[in-house]
Amino acid sequence: MVDYTTRVIISLKDMEQLKKQIVGTAPTPEDLRSYGKTIAMATDRIAGMIEVLSANGFRVTAKKDYIYADSETVEAAAARRLLAEHGFADREYQIYLEYRRQWGVM
Repeated sequence: MVDYTTRVIISLKDMEQLKKQIVGTAPTPEDLRSYGKTIAMATDRIAGMIEVLSANGFRVTAKKDYIYADSETVEAAAARRLLAEHGFADREYQIYLEYRRQWGVM
């Protein structure tokens, strides 16, 4: 018997890169408004992914620069299809599938 865990990883590092574009410069009020809108759109996309994954049985945790969504019932291909059906592109997340062989009595 084989068990598996599907892990969807959402990086928060892109938001850090956005911040670096204005830090150390003399940003105008318009630069800051644009930055705020970009961050708001990015967090809204991440929240949308979390909603979809949570509704399909994924457990969501966050550590440092990443959000992790884990499931033992949804396979990687199904998770990818699910996110694509809701308008999320492959570049917005990574998916890992880990198989574990279970030994039992026959």
